[in-house]
Amino acid sequence: MAAAIAARRRGLNVTVADHSVPPIDKACGEGIMPDGLAAALHLGIRIDDSAGYPFRGIRFSESGLSVDASFPGSSGLGIRRTVLHRLLIEHATALGVHLAWGTDVTAIGTPVHARWIIGADGAQSRVRQWANLEASTRHSVRFGFRRHYRMAPWSEYMEIHWSPRGQLYITPVSPDELCVVLISSDPQYRLEAALPQFPEVAAQLAPPPGPEVSAAELRSRAACVRSIAGTWP
Repeated sequence: MAAAIAARRRGLNVTVADHSVPPIDKACGEGIMPDGLAAALHLGIRIDDSAGYPFRGIRFSESGLSVDASFPGSSGLGIRRTVLHRLLIEHATALGVHLAWGTDVTAIGTPVHARWIIGADGAQSRVRQWANLEASTRHSVRFGFRRHYRMAPWSEYMEIHWSPRGQLYITPVSPDELCVVLISSDPQYRLEAALPQFPEVAAQLAPPPGPEVSAAELRSRAACVRSIAGTWP
């Protein structure tokens, strides 16, 4: 969506095709750093604190020890991914971006003629494969599991808690809601099993939590960087 907005602001005719239909959600930490807010403002998107919950910096904790650092300028913002996506959609629509939701992009079908194609389609990008940019080397895979808890934030910071088996990310996303994400290389290591490894966090989280959302992060590398002229697909 950000790429579409940027292209449209340059005067290009832009179409976004996505097989999903809003509201589109996935497991993520739901925190925007100050540079991200500045980048959004550069695209004409002002994300007010009322859309989420500001945090002043990052705090790292492990085994009862912690260290934190405040951002030198403005704050970051915790915001539900669905709320951020809605704001981007509204801005793109106002600019005249054509949004083709529920459109499965395949290598077989009606061709769409375009001067430029942006394959912003994830770690297992079809566009990267069609353009022969896929590298043979694969890197580590990590799994994320996210839940929201209805409770007031206990810290001014976005917190990252460490344990031998994974990390716990805690981001305030509203005055009465926390986003909690477990990141681990073990797909079977879920939040319920992990929380005893973070007793300081477990003692503060108030049940009942919201539904769990999961995602896999596949780190891959492009074989090269190049521009290709042609049609899509």
